[in-house]
Amino acid sequence: MRISVTGIAWYKREDYERLRALFMDGDKLPSTYDQWLNKAEDIVNQFRSNGQAFQKVYIDPNTFADWCSARGLDIDAKARMRFSNEGAAGKHGDRDG
Repeated sequence: MRISVTGIAWYKREDYERLRALFMDGDKLPSTYDQWLNKAEDIVNQFRSNGQAFQKVYIDPNTFADWCSARGLDIDAKARMRFSNEGAAGKHGDRDG
């Protein structure tokens, strides 16, 4: 049986400002961690209410740029989505994502 799990990019409070500065599109994220967290929790609640499987995948500001570079990706929302989905797939044995 194959389980589809969606990865959700997740940030730690202490990393948020650094990540916003790192991301090419960081200015599109909420200006504070608390604002971001409120929106992120809304997304999590939506997934839960729809019965969708998800995994929070933390993005580390010390390694994310290297991960992107190794794959030829810009450091943006598209890369965050790919990183999160690959992280969730790895944790759940689904490596096709």
